Amino acid sequence: MPTISSIVVDEDIYWTTGIVENQTGESISNKIGSGGNTGINTPVIVLPIPKTNTGTMTKNTTIKLLSGTSIYYGSIAIIEKLWIKYQYALADTTGTWFIYLGTPSYDFASIARALKGNLYTMATEQELIQNKLFGNKVVFINLPEYKDKQVLMLLYLNDGIRLIQIEYSLYHKSKSYLKSLFID
Repeated sequence: MPTISSIVVDEDIYWTTGIVENQTGESISNKIGSGGNTGINTPVIVLPIPKTNTGTMTKNTTIKLLSGTSIYYGSIAIIEKLWIKYQYALADTTGTWFIYLGTPSYDFASIARALKGNLYTMATEQELIQNKLFGNKVVFINLPEYKDKQVLMLLYLNDGIRLIQIEYSLYHKSKSYLKSLFID
């Protein structure tokens, strides 16, 4: 996995130092940005980010990669739809998103209602075990346009909240995989 030695957030771009790979694993170090004298001898790479006030990645210096995932820097439709901010996003090869929200105080019930959806919460240890889930709490965001297509779940763990988006057809057979990513 590439190492990024620093991230400085600008409203239009991310400036990173080091070598970064794109989604296909190819090096994109040849796409050098011009940003003046950085005082750093390594290449400077410019990666675009969304230009909205919401649904954007916020500055975060500690990214916890999950096994088999890579950092994603583009826009994410569900983040835009929910009108929320996130700290960083990871994606795996199955098209599953792991979006770290940190510890926000969003009213997800109101957000879901505004989108003609609802929430279903599993908060007891018994419910989580019966459903082969984990964490302190799992909240499913049920939106009409995602029905039988995508599963949206908020996973509450001790270190924060993650929004996980996974294809509906993969969800039930991926529970042990999901658990293995977060539980040692």
